[in-house]
Amino acid sequence: MNDISTVRDADTREPVLFYSPGACSLASHIALEETGKPYKAIETLLAQNQHMTPEYLAVNPRGKVPALAVGGRVITENTAILTYIGLTYPETGMFPADTIEQMQCIAQMAWFSNTPHIFQRARFRPYRFTDREDMFDNIRAKATEGYWEAMQEVDGLIDGKRWIMGDVYTVADPYALVFYGWGMSNGMPMETLVNYTRHKDQMLQRKAVRTVLEREKNPHIK
Repeated sequence: MNDISTVRDADTREPVLFYSPGACSLASHIALEETGKPYKAIETLLAQNQHMTPEYLAVNPRGKVPALAVGGRVITENTAILTYIGLTYPETGMFPADTIEQMQCIAQMAWFSNTPHIFQRARFRPYRFTDREDMFDNIRAKATEGYWEAMQEVDGLIDGKRWIMGDVYTVADPYALVFYGWGMSNGMPMETLVNYTRHKDQMLQRKAVRTVLEREKNPHIK
């Protein structure tokens, strides 16, 4: 991970995104790439606990990615970062202009973070939900069931629509791709979700998506 001075100097430089390959930060990474504007992407490897170093905790005290440094200040959480990107770069059309539609887009992103993401966490970190090791397998099983139900819900959501929010590509679409990829890495039959798979294939046709997946060396989305 690069030196923390990158963040301190951010007021005179482009936005700085801290991400980890394979993490949910993929969503913000793609959205920034979609803007076509300069930014710096700093790899912060969760597997190597780089998110828990004193340097990174000075950026995000919660020790999570993504984090976006802008003008010497930091935004955390995908929902907030994606909303910021959409509002800051209106020329991209990635955020609705209508107030109600904006709130619906935010609500969809919030659901991604509080439903399938929580099930994913429970699958791999059951110890965060109970101290009883004899309950770990049960938690994993229920989390797997819940994750798959969430994937089916997304599949139904896209039925009859080109993108997550309708006919227009928004910041919610890169977020949806995160969970499709996680489903594949979890060994779930994602290909049976016809609408969601179509969405994934459409995402892969976008140059920004391909660029970021190559940069992150993501083996699960293809």
